[in-house]
This record gives sequence, structure tokens and C-alpha cells, in this order.
Amino acid sequence: MPRSCFQVLIPLLVATSLSAQTPADSDEPTRVGPGVTAPHLIRKIEPEYSRQALDDHIQGTVILQIVVNEKGRASDISVISPLGFGLDEQAQAAVEKWEFVPGMKAGVPVKVLATVEVNFRFPGLAFDDKSERQRTAFNVALQALRRANATPTAVDHAVQSMLDLSRQRFAPAMYVAGLWKTDGDHVPKDAAKGLDLIQKAAAKNYGPALYEVAHRRIDGNGLPQDVDQGLKEMRAAATLGSPQAQFQLGNRYEKGDGVPRELDRARRYYRLCATQGLALCQYRLGRLLYDAQVRPERDYLQAIALLQLAAEQGLAEAKQLASAEAPKLTPEQNAWVSTLKRQIVRK
Repeated sequence: MPRSCFQVLIPLLVATSLSAQTPADSDEPTRVGPGVTAPHLIRKIEPEYSRQALDDHIQGTVILQIVVNEKGRASDISVISPLGFGLDEQAQAAVEKWEFVPGMKAGVPVKVLATVEVNFRFPGLAFDDKSERQRTAFNVALQALRRANATPTAVDHAVQSMLDLSRQRFAPAMYVAGLWKTDGDHVPKDAAKGLDLIQKAAAKNYGPALYEVAHRRIDGNGLPQDVDQGLKEMRAAATLGSPQAQFQLGNRYEKGDGVPRELDRARRYYRLCATQGLALCQYRLGRLLYDAQVRPERDYLQAIALLQLAAEQGLAEAKQLASAEAPKLTPEQNAWVSTLKRQIVRK
């Protein structure tokens, strides 16, 4: 498909606020503020659409955090609001080739921490800008809250951003704010209002919120106990992509806990969350394939691939079994396992 069938919008550079704690002689990147000028973009390379995103007409925004070094090139690139479908990698590859006038401090080029947005659009195709702004704002706030070295100011800003998004009825933010209220985290504790927010997010078909409601309903925690209704909601949450719901259902069908014992169905649910990178799902699916009474070679190699993926995330049980099987594999089988590992986890 020719490039004219889509448009990539190159945004402005947005620098973060000055950190007074950054030592003048530190090798760490500084931040734009008094005495520190922002880098200026002078040459850009437009990112290409990935084939999958092009075929599926994916639109949206990738936000990257970068360090513009003293030579005016982007380094230490990390994704803080992903889009998926191969577009995160395409955005990063393009930004690596951009050229900047570097940021300056006291007349000397310095490393500067900044964020950039790369927008992917199809001309003539409808696009919900408001929803995309909410999605990216949510991801940026979440990343800030997860950052181990975040300053109190940055945390406060992220919390306020999340609460603003919740007031805008953005379901993921409603869910997070609901959890905060139920636990008294970042905001005053109010379990009833917190659960109400979570239920409203679930009513908008937000998978994690629907999982939380289902889990509470099954256990009778804050909601009238109704196992059948809870399992129905759990299945809906799994369909909506909640890996927690997928694991819980896999576990129930594997053990026959409140449902008939159906190993085929357990494998299907485990596979869903295994592809999302959950080590426990990878291990449990790998174990079911490994322990099957009838085990074709393709299933055995899938099992080894899954066990290795889980082991690489530090799961001890998976590491033990994968290590025991490793000497038994032929070079051809090892090559196939490597291919399967790349195919199993969705990017």
C-alpha cells in the first residue's frame, strides 16, 4: 500500500519540569527549566506503519520518553504510552534517527530528559481525539506512579490527572480511582464509593473492573454472593482481555472448582493470558501440555517454549522443569522452541 494512504504526524518536543536535585556535575540527564534550554528538533524521519497496523487501520498515539544527548540525538528511549501492533517499535526506530539542537546549560550542551508523541493517522478515517487523549494521559499518569524515583510533585500531578480522568468517566481511570478509594491509597478511604466507581467502570465493559466485580461477587466481598453470576461476569472479563480473569477461569476448569473439570477449556483460558506474558499462565499451560497422556511432539515443544518463557521471568517451578528437559532437545528442536517463544507472546 503506498505511503499516501496514511499520514504520520510528527509532534513537538515536550520537556519535563526542572529537577532541583540534579547535581551540576551529574551524568544523569537534566530537565528543562531556569538555566536549561530545551532541545530543538531540526531533522525528523517519518515512521512507517507496521504491516499489521496498516492492514487493521490502527490509529493512535505512541508517547516515548527520551534523553536528547549532547550531540543532539535521542537515546535511552522508553515507551510510556504504547499503541501496539508494531507501532511502538516503528516510532522508536524513527525517533532514533531524529536530529536536535541539544539542550544547553551555561552555554554547554547537556543531556535533557523529554517526551515526544508520535501520532499515526489515516486521512479520511474517523478518529476519536478525545478518547485517545484520555488513553495517553492515563498511561502517562500510570507510568509516573510506578516510577520508583518519582518526586512527590510528580506523584501528586499523576494522581490529580487520574482523578480528573475518572471525573470524565474514563473507565480505566474510574477503576483505578475506585481501587484507591476502597484501600485509602492516595485519597481518603471510602469503600462504598470506591466499589461504586469500580462497578460503573465494569458497566462500561472495562475488563479489569469487571474482573474485580466478578471476584467480589463470587466471594461475597462487598456484594451479595452469587457464584453463577460472578462466573458469568468473569467469563465476560476474560473475553474483554483481563488476564486475571483468564487465569482464574483456567485454574477453575483445571481443578473443577465450581465448574466441571475441563482441561481443554483450561488450556484455552491459560493460552489467552500466556500470550499476554503472564508467567504463571505460561507455566500452567506448559505443564498441562507436558503432562498430557497423549503428547505429540508439537505439544511437547510448545510446553518447553512456555516453560522457558516463564522461567525467564523468574518462576522457579518453570525453571526447574525447563532445565531438566533442556539436555534432551536436539538442535532442530531447540531452533523450533526459539521460534515458538517469539510467536507465543503478542507484541
